[in-house]
Amino acid sequence: MTLKTTKLLKLVMEGTNMTDLRIKKTDAIISTSFVDLVLEKGFDNVTVKDIASRSMINRKTFYAHYEDKFALTDKIGQDILNWFTKTLQKRASLLNQGVTLSNAISKIEQELRQLLIHWNRPIKAIMTIPEARIQLIDGLKGILEMQLQAVLAHPGSELEVNAIGGIMLGMIKYYLQTNSLPSQEELKQLSNSLVLIFGES
Repeated sequence: MTLKTTKLLKLVMEGTNMTDLRIKKTDAIISTSFVDLVLEKGFDNVTVKDIASRSMINRKTFYAHYEDKFALTDKIGQDILNWFTKTLQKRASLLNQGVTLSNAISKIEQELRQLLIHWNRPIKAIMTIPEARIQLIDGLKGILEMQLQAVLAHPGSELEVNAIGGIMLGMIKYYLQTNSLPSQEELKQLSNSLVLIFGES
């Protein structure tokens, strides 16, 4: 491969990376604008024109990213579920490494902060859309079932899935309502209470 060809390939790759970054940036702006509009006006009152206007793009650009506002809603819901999957995988990994339940909660504090800072408004917006809310909760239940199979030495029962899911949804509700993270004391107290109820391995 000649030096000229190598330079040309490098320029093409750099151009591709710049394009990818622009696409991601535009996608993030569209998602943020949509979430803000849903929380302000309600999903039924939000149009593609509204989203494009708030995002400072034209409708053609919007349609280059999404088929419609329903597709955008699905994408945001899937992003939330992907985040939950990664967080639960990290927790499962910690427990499999022998980290105690109480320490596992404190070790995923960074993820809990992401919930408050990054995912707070998207989750609130999705929860106001009936069909998307059901999909999000069902998706979370499915993720919990898979994670339980990875952690437990036996198949997770319906009782376990619902109990653990209830705790997780309760924590999410707490974050969204108070708009703040619990203190270390509160996390420790929660951990101790869970240990008293479920036991510590």
